[in-house]
Amino acid sequence: MVSRQTTRPLRKLVPAVAIGVSALLGIAGCSAGQVAQTAEMPPAVNGNSGQVGTLALRDVKIAFPESGEPYQEGEDAPLLLSIVNSGTEDDELVSVTTPAGEVLPTGNPVIPAGTALQVVLPDENTSESPSETTTTTTGSETSGVEAPGTGTSGTSGAEEPSATSEAPAETEAVAPPVVGTMSLVITGLTAGLPYGKNVPVTFEFANAGKITIQLPIGAPATPRSQPEVVEEEH
Repeated sequence: MVSRQTTRPLRKLVPAVAIGVSALLGIAGCSAGQVAQTAEMPPAVNGNSGQVGTLALRDVKIAFPESGEPYQEGEDAPLLLSIVNSGTEDDELVSVTTPAGEVLPTGNPVIPAGTALQVVLPDENTSESPSETTTTTTGSETSGVEAPGTGTSGTSGAEEPSATSEAPAETEAVAPPVVGTMSLVITGLTAGLPYGKNVPVTFEFANAGKITIQLPIGAPATPRSQPEVVEEEH
């Protein structure tokens, strides 16, 4: 049997617990406004990756919009990625499709064995004027993909590096050389792309086959400005 004396401390404890819970709720309420200030900031997102055959697609993403605002319907959205060919045979990007719009490719789509192809912004595409044209389909239409005018297939017009005695040892991990650049731009977006939304894009290669990757919108090239934090009185 519990006496009245043993229950008295419990009666005193209940109001104290209630006061403590109320204080915590007050603190949470004060910080809620600060969280709301960062809700509209673009997230710092790294690109996705994928592997198909001997090809590795790395840091695949949609370029951060130049305006700093989310892409709107009808605008163009460039893609950014690198394609590494670890095989012993050359491969070629023959088609890029997405429900978000038509993809316009420009540059050399060939990825020679043991090298990498960099997909960059259109104004950073350093491929030379083409002397040959290979065909790449985008959706139901067909567009020409420019190939640099070189004597050998799959080069970007740059001089071949000469072998030297300073070559790294075979045991060292060496990144494959980037031998070409091209650009891929989704033209006339069928809908707006808010931050945080992924876009499915299918890449098809002559030898490796197809792969579909969900592309996020990448992080801005410059650091994001932090919102001013205003301390509230309580």
